[in-house]
Amino acid sequence: MKKLILLLALFLCASNTNAQTDNYVDTNGVKIYYEVHGEGEPLLMLHGFAVSGKLWSAWIDDLSKKYKLIIPDLRGHGNSTNPSEVFTHKLAANDMCGLMDHLKIDRFKAIGYSSGAMTLIHMATMDTTRISSMIFIGGTPYFTVEANAGQVAASYEYWKGFMEPLQPRGEQQIRMLIKQFNDMATNVDDMNFTAPYLATITCPTLIIHGDRDEYFDIDVPVSMYKAIPNAYLWVIPKGAHDPIGLFDKKSIWSDMMIKVLDEFYDGKWK
Repeated sequence: MKKLILLLALFLCASNTNAQTDNYVDTNGVKIYYEVHGEGEPLLMLHGFAVSGKLWSAWIDDLSKKYKLIIPDLRGHGNSTNPSEVFTHKLAANDMCGLMDHLKIDRFKAIGYSSGAMTLIHMATMDTTRISSMIFIGGTPYFTVEANAGQVAASYEYWKGFMEPLQPRGEQQIRMLIKQFNDMATNVDDMNFTAPYLATITCPTLIIHGDRDEYFDIDVPVSMYKAIPNAYLWVIPKGAHDPIGLFDKKSIWSDMMIKVLDEFYDGKWK
């Protein structure tokens, strides 16, 4: 945990030097903070729950050479607001659609980690034409028993050190996010995508999952791979919930990830 906190602090410093523009957009009753880096094809990058867009800090230099990166903070996370204090992935998806509408971007590539990936499922099923291709890391179409147990067990004392560098409004914001995480265990409607529903996703979808993911067993990504018509599955050996080292880009898979991402987004996987 101490190592992770130090890494997050370093990301905060790095992000201050890398940011090209940071802005806010009002949508669905919340104020969404977002950064834009680079030029080229638009690539929407969605972080996981309890972190922020800073998750992607280590990847900006490489990816902004080729893509226009749109990196938001999900509702209530980081610098984004959430007056209602309600979080669902469907609400987050509506927020992101509002953001892309504001930017006048009709079609884009996307990548999401954990809750960011779950937000993308909603977006891809709301409008099957808008996302041209997406990468789905450590996500799920439904919450497992293991995930529910982790959601119920989450506490302020355990998460405080991890979240403090990323949540600028301090204790009140952290407690709000933890309560929302706890509440996910009893919300059966938000993430409840059956195989026929997943089959409506038409864009090429790369599913990346660790075979040691502590929340979502390997059966989860396999079921998604079977259900989504144009899906690819990359299982990372000994990979945990963050199987490729998104936080520090120091995993043995990180350099390979850049090449895989480029080939996949370029449409070379046919």
